[in-house]
Amino acid sequence: MCGIFCYVCQINEANNSTNTKYNSLQWNLLKDNIARRGPDSLAKHSQKLNEKWFGEFIGSVLWMQGPDVVSQPCTDDDDNVLLWNGDVFTGPLASECNSDTLMLLKTLKTSNNIVETINMIEGPFSIIYFQKSTNLLYFARDKIGRHSLLINANKTNESITICSVANKNMDNIVELPAVGIFVLNLQSCDMNFSLYPWQKLKENSMETLKKFEEQLPINIEVNAPILTPILDNNFELEPNPEKLFPIENLLNQESIDEIMRGFLNNSQVYKRVINILKLLKQSIEIRIKTMPKYCKNCIKQFIVGEIGMNCNHSKIGILFSGGLDSTILACIASEFIPINESIDLINVAFEKAKVENINNKKILSTPTNFDVPDRKTGRQALKELEKISPNRTWNFIEVNVSREELQKYCGDRICNLIYPLQTVLDESLGCAVWFASRGSGILLSNNKYYESSCRILLLGMGADELFGGYTRHRTTLRRNGWQALTKELETELSRISERNLGRDDRVVSDHGRQSRLPYLDENLVRYVQNLKPWERCYPTEKLPPGIGDKLLLRLLAYEIGLRDAANFPKRAFQFGSRIANSKQNANDVSSWLR
Repeated sequence: MCGIFCYVCQINEANNSTNTKYNSLQWNLLKDNIARRGPDSLAKHSQKLNEKWFGEFIGSVLWMQGPDVVSQPCTDDDDNVLLWNGDVFTGPLASECNSDTLMLLKTLKTSNNIVETINMIEGPFSIIYFQKSTNLLYFARDKIGRHSLLINANKTNESITICSVANKNMDNIVELPAVGIFVLNLQSCDMNFSLYPWQKLKENSMETLKKFEEQLPINIEVNAPILTPILDNNFELEPNPEKLFPIENLLNQESIDEIMRGFLNNSQVYKRVINILKLLKQSIEIRIKTMPKYCKNCIKQFIVGEIGMNCNHSKIGILFSGGLDSTILACIASEFIPINESIDLINVAFEKAKVENINNKKILSTPTNFDVPDRKTGRQALKELEKISPNRTWNFIEVNVSREELQKYCGDRICNLIYPLQTVLDESLGCAVWFASRGSGILLSNNKYYESSCRILLLGMGADELFGGYTRHRTTLRRNGWQALTKELETELSRISERNLGRDDRVVSDHGRQSRLPYLDENLVRYVQNLKPWERCYPTEKLPPGIGDKLLLRLLAYEIGLRDAANFPKRAFQFGSRIANSKQNANDVSSWLR
């Protein structure tokens, strides 16, 4: 994970000193947040881009690929400049031994079509690239939007700022939509953009783009889409009864085991489960093996030249609620991590303020009990993992957060990472993910303080959107049928970048760790999206919660031995960790974030 910062401004005598002062002010607000994202290197490159524009590029690096740390910004002999925050996992640009940053810089230099080259990238990324020969500045987030990129266009100062993370004291910063590749033509003084969409823009994407134009404000010229749609929309919108999950024959079964086995005995269902298992294993394996073989602590010694070290510390952590998604990740990840290395399971819980009546006065009191729902399911899931992998050391880290600590860090630090998002829901989820990814707590095994040494944190984001895991999916199917659920699943995945992924990327990276999202691997997403919705889930009233929602994932869990986790009911992270109050309106503006 890297922190990237780009500031370009127009050159003229009237505003040159103002631009310099404005840039310094912005950078002073951002520098700590940018630097924490990439603790292995921090560097700056300034360049007169042409007679009209000046640019400043800054990058912090969390080393993840190649034999050595590659500092950023990267430049070449032609004065091209690259800021890269991403991982090339697969595809024509992937390389097992070389730095993906250097490989990308070389490929872009020789490319006759920068848009097509960026389109070749397979993996999560955000990118900023200046091509000197054309005076074009390219910037984009990947097709799913897994990494953050924010932007500000200041027409008063005739400048544009693009960065990984911001500060709530910066005005008019907005998230760059993950809808395609944006281009700024620096041959002109015009500050409007061109856009090469990943796919044909649908109604919700057009709404996002229109809102983005209004927020900056700028005009965007939309070009022809780069890709054909991932989703096959040619299938029928209502299911053929003969193709449904065979639930009618299973409703009279006496146990959950019999129901699950009944589903898996259907050859078509079983084939889909095995296909997803194969793709998920590939996704998890590449995200585990693509990294230096040192933990967060030992890598510092390697970088300064203490080579030949043998590091057996935890390098992989999992944000672990004990729910279906995270338990599957832990179980499969164990297959690809050496048995002499521990795996960190990070489980977060928050104190909940209570109001007590004392002498007819309402007094706030804070209990010290952290036995929240996610803590209970986490411990239960741990026991199941220990049965499946008894020789593995599982570090179950109990992260207990007091209300005092929550208020301190949310008001001073986390609020800047969540920005420009401002709702109560963003506050709850952002704070929960920040404290979990910090990885500091008490080990369940010995009741001693422990701080995770992992550099990679696996998160289960995307599973609910892909496999129909939310309660509202059940409601939508009951009220409006499969056609409505089809549209809802499609819309939710297209909006996950603006609702969740950018925020979570900024929050996790603040600890010098990298979030990796196996459920949102391109190959897995493509396969699942081309399944009919009733082939992914069956959130019907005929089946109880904990079976029909995310049915394919539940069957996968059952197939790999997670018999208990397979039917854990869905529980929202903010409520399972007890950070949120269910009586709050999730869409209200947070008092801490405004």
